[in-house]
Amino acid sequence: MTALAIEIRGLQVRRERRTILSVDQLQVPGGAVLVILGPNGAGKSTLLHCLTGAVRPPPGSVRILGQDVGRLSTMALTELRRRVAHLAQVLAAGSEMPLLVREVVAIGRTGRAGLARPLTRYDWSLVDSWIERLGLQRVAGQSYSALSGGEQRKALLAMAMVQEPEILLLDEPTANLDVYWREQIVATLETLHRTQQLTILLVCHDLEAIPTTTRHVLVLRDGRVVAHGPCREVLTQDCIENLYGRGLSVLQHGSRYVLVPQPQEGPA
Repeated sequence: MTALAIEIRGLQVRRERRTILSVDQLQVPGGAVLVILGPNGAGKSTLLHCLTGAVRPPPGSVRILGQDVGRLSTMALTELRRRVAHLAQVLAAGSEMPLLVREVVAIGRTGRAGLARPLTRYDWSLVDSWIERLGLQRVAGQSYSALSGGEQRKALLAMAMVQEPEILLLDEPTANLDVYWREQIVATLETLHRTQQLTILLVCHDLEAIPTTTRHVLVLRDGRVVAHGPCREVLTQDCIENLYGRGLSVLQHGSRYVLVPQPQEGPA
């Protein structure tokens, strides 16, 4: 992997004469975890789309694994995308996907191998290996749509991992999950980072969903970077009030963070 997995310079995305994302400079070293925070409409998902080449706006430069996304041919961009797994905002639990869990996981391998080539014995062994590693053996033969929300997220993570990515882009992977499954997904991401040397970009709203392996946080608001740096320097009370207004306190326990309501003063 290159020293810099991601490098952005002078990126601007405009729609209907309005700037929805502006990033002057961003560098993500290979093997790092970067969490992207911000309220709705801050430009978080747009940033991930720029990294996959789905949005290729001038001006600006977006380099992924040493390649300038905006200058790649369609074929070269397809090859690059095989090295970058992108899990967009996922469907709600119970969503109708008429596939078995094993088939859903295999979609990731098809993306790596190419649609024109049937999956080989090795491909299927990799599918089954990740099903086992993420603890999905019991539900592998069940319908994906019958799974709980947390099980669906794990199946989608397995789908991403059979792609053998170098970069993993995740858009709110713990959204709408209960506390148990949120912690399961966070723990899984921590394990994947430690064991696979992945570069991970994680979009989230909740500080509780930030993995302990995260070293840097990028904060967006109204499409612009308002803070970027180590967790301890960025996740401050001032930053939280700047994003969400007063009334919330940020607490740190070890390498995890949580937002709690500030106590209200009672009547005198």
